[in-house]
Amino acid sequence: MALNYALASIVTCVFLACSMPAFADGSRSSSERGDLESYNRACRIGNKAVELAKRGDYFGAVKLDREAIAINPRDAVWHHNLGNDLEKLGKLDEAIKEQQNAINLDPNMLAAWLAKGMEYELQRKFKSAEQCYRESVRISSKSYGALGCLGDILRKQGKFADAEKWLEEAKASPGAVYAPVGEIEKKLFQCRHKDSSD
Repeated sequence: MALNYALASIVTCVFLACSMPAFADGSRSSSERGDLESYNRACRIGNKAVELAKRGDYFGAVKLDREAIAINPRDAVWHHNLGNDLEKLGKLDEAIKEQQNAINLDPNMLAAWLAKGMEYELQRKFKSAEQCYRESVRISSKSYGALGCLGDILRKQGKFADAEKWLEEAKASPGAVYAPVGEIEKKLFQCRHKDSSD
């Protein structure tokens, strides 16, 4: 369930496409570099891609994500969105590459780090997922999604004491009030009973 909640959090981030910074310095690609028309066109295309993804048309969304990137290749949000849509199509290696492109443009983009971790997790590459989740916690030490994902991936690797610590922090985080009832308690119960199953 932690994975499902974190995915829902990432999907929410996708809908904020035109309001998130693309670069570590906080600037927004084309618009702050003098090409407002291209920026707006990329936003319109990218927002259409988001609408297609909401309807489950991930093939159409990928096509439009790529168009937005062709117009504005230095926008981390479009790479992140493309990665999310590729993940939905089961193209995990490509999805990870796009999340990394987003991270290269904005190293503090929490949503991209979490998505990359989840994509590694889907590939059962738990060590790589753990590294992504640790970076997510570094970026946002109070993020329910980051704390919960880190705790859960540690549990899946049999690192129960460490997992319990992070899951307790997730439970105490402000975002826990939005989590599905019993989600963290179930993971904590699994830790205490040395259960690393999904």
